[in-house]
Amino acid sequence: MRAVGIDGGGTHTRFVLYDEKGGILKSMEINSPSNYHLVGAKKVKETFEEGIKRVSMGFGFDTVGAGLSGVDRPADNKVMFKIFEEIGVKDFAISNDGITALWGATGGVGVLMIAGTGSLVIGRNSEGEVHRAGGWGYMFDEYCGGFWFSNRAAVAALENRDGIGPETTLRQRLVEFYNLNSIEEIIYLYYSNFEKSKIASAAKLVFEEALKGDKVAVQIVKYGIEKSMKMIEAVEKRCGFSGNFAFSYTGGLFNSEYFLEKVKEAFRNSFPKGQFITPKFGADVGAALMAIDSWRKKHEKVR
Repeated sequence: MRAVGIDGGGTHTRFVLYDEKGGILKSMEINSPSNYHLVGAKKVKETFEEGIKRVSMGFGFDTVGAGLSGVDRPADNKVMFKIFEEIGVKDFAISNDGITALWGATGGVGVLMIAGTGSLVIGRNSEGEVHRAGGWGYMFDEYCGGFWFSNRAAVAALENRDGIGPETTLRQRLVEFYNLNSIEEIIYLYYSNFEKSKIASAAKLVFEEALKGDKVAVQIVKYGIEKSMKMIEAVEKRCGFSGNFAFSYTGGLFNSEYFLEKVKEAFRNSFPKGQFITPKFGADVGAALMAIDSWRKKHEKVR
């Protein structure tokens, strides 16, 4: 069985040709978003048509799987169904990119924590039921997301400036990182020239200062992870795993060894029967695995 997997985000789109026996046969990336809310259905159609053609050239494939940002509702699925039908793909499976990331990391069953600019915990059981916690956007507390860490650091720095919070090395680090004259100027990042990703990029400072022993930074990391463990617990209970489940992770924040080790430590303490695993594949291969699983189930019903 061979499938094309598509990982479509808000900045670029990855394609992979995956064979169950041969593994990854080919992969490529197109520097174009696949969120039709951002670029429109016509542009997404062009990207898919080009990517599928290029990645499968010289090979055949049985099905296509796509994990796409911005595809969360039935109306979104209708738009995607039409796109695939118009480009001549007969068999396909579609989900949001969180589900395909889970497929890639765990093989389709388990719980995944995503920690990038935002954060999300998502789980899927063997019956195909999907449950999630978090991922509501930066205006709400996306615990252990980059924006959340950076924002907590900014609050701590301003509280220190006002004389109502403890000393923290985060104050000077933020001034230097954002190229400010003083910590008071940090408000312009929020009210004059707001860029969510720019604010979120300071999350690494929290990990760096926590590693050095800054008590405020240590407490921020600890609190965020504690909340994330509660989210994992809520999702695994809804999935019916009874504490025995595979858990994995993805997202840029896990590039920090400090953060990864702290999450590992907290997980093992919270879920002694759980298996903490390194992601097997990315969301592109996850999309292919999801499509293969969907193809098999469709053909089993026909039989």
